[in-house]
Amino acid sequence: MADKPPEDGYISVVDEEPVFFELLKWDSSQTQKQHEHRSLEKAKSPEKSLPKPKDDSDPFLFSDSAFIETYRISKDLARNLCEELKPVMPDSTKSMEFSVESKVMATLAFYATGKYQKWIGGKTDPSITHYFVSTAVLQVTEAMNHPTIVKKYIHFPHLKSEWEIVKNGFYMKYGIPNVVGCVDCVHVPIARPDEDQKRHFNKSYHSKKVQIISDSNMNILSVDATAGGALSHDAILARHAVRIDLQSLNHARELCWLLGGPHYSQKPYIMVPVPKITKKTPLSPEKYYTNIHAQAHNTVLETIKQLKSRWKCLQASCNKQFDPNTVSMMVVACCVLHNICNSHGLPVVQMTQTEERLEAMKQKVANAPISRKQVEDPSGVQARAVLIERLWNERRVTPESCSNAKKRMSKKDRILESQPLPHPHQMVQPQVLHEDPKRSRLVMNNPYGLGVSVAPGWGHYPQH
Repeated sequence: MADKPPEDGYISVVDEEPVFFELLKWDSSQTQKQHEHRSLEKAKSPEKSLPKPKDDSDPFLFSDSAFIETYRISKDLARNLCEELKPVMPDSTKSMEFSVESKVMATLAFYATGKYQKWIGGKTDPSITHYFVSTAVLQVTEAMNHPTIVKKYIHFPHLKSEWEIVKNGFYMKYGIPNVVGCVDCVHVPIARPDEDQKRHFNKSYHSKKVQIISDSNMNILSVDATAGGALSHDAILARHAVRIDLQSLNHARELCWLLGGPHYSQKPYIMVPVPKITKKTPLSPEKYYTNIHAQAHNTVLETIKQLKSRWKCLQASCNKQFDPNTVSMMVVACCVLHNICNSHGLPVVQMTQTEERLEAMKQKVANAPISRKQVEDPSGVQARAVLIERLWNERRVTPESCSNAKKRMSKKDRILESQPLPHPHQMVQPQVLHEDPKRSRLVMNNPYGLGVSVAPGWGHYPQH
């Protein structure tokens, strides 16, 4: 039986879908579009979705070698440093959620690399942000410049017992007496300051001229990082308190002096090289004094090199983004850390050849040429003449002179020198050899076989 045709007011559920089904259909289409859109995106790796391992957040879980390579100090020294800095850390309201340990570790990593992100195994740590590191560096640097911290690790000798220790160190190593330290200056580049640009410009770039005094063991005894790059070596030393102490000691006839480079002028309290003495100058008392002076003064140059190689934030290649006052505090903080590392025998990170060449070029350009019209103090010249005479009378053979002498000796003489001298009762008697018409008479012309207290010189040659 055929169905009746639908009436005019009848709505078919099958032929025309209601609004409810239209909404369901629209929702399913949107879901399918989102699924297709997500499928086109790159699927996230499961490694990124996993939480970070604890090793990336806690630096004290590194291996000892990786920790020292990243922070330049050992774990025990880092813990002790954090405990010492806690009482003197400045108050901060912006980063109270970070601990003192995290700030100290971030600052040490910045000092070691000169970069705001920590490098471990050739990769950067994404958890370290620029804002956090800059804030931590300012706070930790200010804490390390606290007088209690600086006086504990950087101390110039003031007592007689302390002088004697430093004096004995230089005398035992280099044979030069009454030396209480070696002094020199080094330029640390800074950003262009808003004020005092002329005082910080060294005719090449803006810098802080840092005066460092070290002992024979490359410990820093004094550091002055307040001077601008335009000042001379003599001007920085003249305004320093060490100069006043040494002058008063020499007036009291307690001989104490520093060893300075050619950029300093001769004074009673500082000994400098004799001018116009070169490598080609023949041996003389002045030449002998200059050689010993150069060997002893090299300790402060090596100290500065180790300071910059261990803490790269002081190198010329580092991009400075701090004001001059902050850079001065950073230099003092690095000197404190240098003495801590040196006292515990931690290894020194060597500079690359590129870094070493760049540093040498920057220092050479920054330092003005040696003035030919240096005004020397007559009393200082007289004190140096007395020292030269004493060193010449007490001279000893230096390794350099021995090596030069051996270079000039022939191979035959070196062989003879290496043989021990026999006892007089064990003297070898001359041997009578059969003459060979094809050989020259070496025995007749050999002075070493005639019993003149010298061993025969043919021990290393085939016996005839």
